[in-house]
Amino acid sequence: MFKRQRLTMDEAQKGLLIFETIPLRYIKPDFVNAVSISKQTNMYAYDAYFLDCAIRQKAPLLTLDRELILAAKSLNVKIIEV
Repeated sequence: MFKRQRLTMDEAQKGLLIFETIPLRYIKPDFVNAVSISKQTNMYAYDAYFLDCAIRQKAPLLTLDRELILAAKSLNVKIIEV
């Protein structure tokens, strides 16, 4: 964020305050499926965990990561774009 000068400190702090208002439910990834997704999309397993959860929950994915967006689209995962 700061290294690439995408956000100011004020914007980051406001974003965190907004984030804290979002109700979250923690979901354990299906690690076997996530590893398969990782291999299929040629990305880190960590990123594939998010894709696995989005697919299984039939939920859209919110991310600014370009590679994750491309992988999600290749798997027909809906993206929330800002």
